[in-house]
Amino acid sequence: MSVAIGGSVASPATEALSRPAPVGRADAVTLQRQQALVRSTPLLQGVIDCMEEGVLVLNEHRQIVACNCRAAEWIKAAERPWLGARPGEVLECIHAHAGPDGCGTGPYCITCGIVQAILESQQLCRPVVRECRLLCRGDPTVTALELKVIATPIDLQGGRVIVCAIHDVSKPKRLALLTRLFFHDVLNTAGGIEGYAAMLAEELRERLADDFPLRRLQELAAQLIEDLRAQRDLMYAESGDLTPEVSAFRVAQLLADLVALYYAHPAAKDRTIRVEQVWDGVLETDRRLLARVLGNMLKNALEATPAGGVVSLGCKAPAQDVVFWVRNPGVMPQEVQLQIFHRFFSTKGQPGRGIGTYSMKLLTEGYLGGQVAFTSTEAEGTVFTVTIPRHRRM
Repeated sequence: MSVAIGGSVASPATEALSRPAPVGRADAVTLQRQQALVRSTPLLQGVIDCMEEGVLVLNEHRQIVACNCRAAEWIKAAERPWLGARPGEVLECIHAHAGPDGCGTGPYCITCGIVQAILESQQLCRPVVRECRLLCRGDPTVTALELKVIATPIDLQGGRVIVCAIHDVSKPKRLALLTRLFFHDVLNTAGGIEGYAAMLAEELRERLADDFPLRRLQELAAQLIEDLRAQRDLMYAESGDLTPEVSAFRVAQLLADLVALYYAHPAAKDRTIRVEQVWDGVLETDRRLLARVLGNMLKNALEATPAGGVVSLGCKAPAQDVVFWVRNPGVMPQEVQLQIFHRFFSTKGQPGRGIGTYSMKLLTEGYLGGQVAFTSTEAEGTVFTVTIPRHRRM
């Protein structure tokens, strides 16, 4: 089989669906011949059966002549006739029978992503991707679906078909929306706690012999906000929705803040943090994301260092880059080095670990325009480096 790539070239905008799809269907004999054509091409059936999405194979009239195993489940192929039906009819779209010739021919079908994808792929002779919002008859109420549709024309020996892959993205979209609402609401609440903690500290500091509880309350509120932002940023980064915020700041101050933050961290107990060379220049990038990357580096180094050991860090600015490093005296085994940036890989063997080094690479190389690397030798110990351009243009 071969993907059809010929035909006229036009943009989706100029070929946008402005009227219902054409009426007309193949007769029963033609449908059986088309079904036999697909069955005589075992490679096509084998390929679509390997796909995770539901896949429908359509003729030129948008009628189903074959499907993969996944689609057979959700169209209930074993329970009802499907040969010759159209996608909206087997999906039980509430508008599937509103037109003179069923799915695709009614007024509501003009904006249907499935119909648009099929017609445009026929027109352009190439794969077309569309999103589709569908209201379907459910039990007991109407079900709303958000679908991603990929329609691809395929030439077989004896005719052309449209392979239509349909992926239900309803759950991921709902989860993304709920995640955004969660972080928005919880960060607002945490911000309120931080504000009231500051008010209490201002009013009660002079009356208390020891203001440590108030200071600690402020620190915990600030840490809660930072932890929430870190988790939010990581989720947004993985989905491609994170937008870096570029600002100019002095590198020396960033490192001083980082050392102060981790000086009292539990991982630093009985360990020494030593600042080596520091370039005291101005860097333009997302300060918060960079601080998160460097914080992960420092925390990992402290955890890998035995009591009484020293972790060193510093930075330099050769050419147009700024290079940060964190060094600990340990040496990682070869099998650990080969997996160090993999998500969920951890030497700790505990649930919830294995995100730190992965997030370092994701944020640095995906959003800061830099590079993260490491060396681990007996002579030098383990050194993680992050290289960032001095001037980041987003």
